[in-house]
Amino acid sequence: MTQHYRTQLLLLLMAGLALGATFTEPTLELERPTYRYVFVFDITGSMNVQDVGTTTQPMSRLEYAKQMTLQTLKRMPCGTEAGLALFTGHRAFLMITPVEICANYRELSVVLSNIDWRMTWEARSEVAKGLFKSLELLTSVAGAPRLVFVTDGHEAPPLNPDVPPQFRGEVGAVNGVIVGVGGAKLVPIPKFDKTGAPAGFWQADEVMHIDTFNAERIERDGGAPITSGTEHLSSLRETYLENLAADTALGYHHLVGTGAFEEELKSAELALPKVVTTDIRAWFGLLALGAFVASLLVGSRDKLRLANRSPDRR
Repeated sequence: MTQHYRTQLLLLLMAGLALGATFTEPTLELERPTYRYVFVFDITGSMNVQDVGTTTQPMSRLEYAKQMTLQTLKRMPCGTEAGLALFTGHRAFLMITPVEICANYRELSVVLSNIDWRMTWEARSEVAKGLFKSLELLTSVAGAPRLVFVTDGHEAPPLNPDVPPQFRGEVGAVNGVIVGVGGAKLVPIPKFDKTGAPAGFWQADEVMHIDTFNAERIERDGGAPITSGTEHLSSLRETYLENLAADTALGYHHLVGTGAFEEELKSAELALPKVVTTDIRAWFGLLALGAFVASLLVGSRDKLRLANRSPDRR
């Protein structure tokens, strides 16, 4: 028996054993990253600004955020869980607690697609307070979900710079990321009538340009209301959101496409390590296939060697 023949026989035996092992349904306990999120969408008026998407197909910040989230969830591994919530006024409202995305993708996509600015319950946009309420909300949701707070950072009315909102919760108790949506250029904010039909854009004399406290003080003192400024225009308040993220031990991500967004959601900081029972039949199947192919190559090489022997060496 030649060495090549023994090697081929050994490889075939290995292939048979590996193939047989697949029928025993072998498993291993392995630690794997898992993902569980609650996406909180800002549905306030400035999220209707159409300054994202493409130059030929601009879309509103809210619609863009919804589309990017849906596309990214499609690319996440099965076992990922996602919940949905809304922010407006100064509060967040949880609509769906985290559910597995593959088994519930249709339901998640329907609910997410129908999120709309008309669902707002208060015509204010107190972003900092909404973020703080979202963090508080997630402490009561089982499974330590990660917060994904999607907003443009536009506070309306503006904050009093002397007494900004303070986070009273435990910094770091909830992990997550603030996702900024919008362009860097100030653009008009769309206005709608009571039926939801477009009604132009908000004008400078229709919005508050200073915080409520100072506006009321000026009114008490008999002063004229301030009707000039840029609060009727909106852009992504990125520096403000980065500061909020730093104050609450969250990450910050500027939403531009699904690739970087997927990487952010899969980052080690947002992953939840979990020991899971892993089916390793595929590993043994690959081993069986590899051993079988190797045996064929050994046999072919042996036949080729014999065929190429010169007559004087036989």
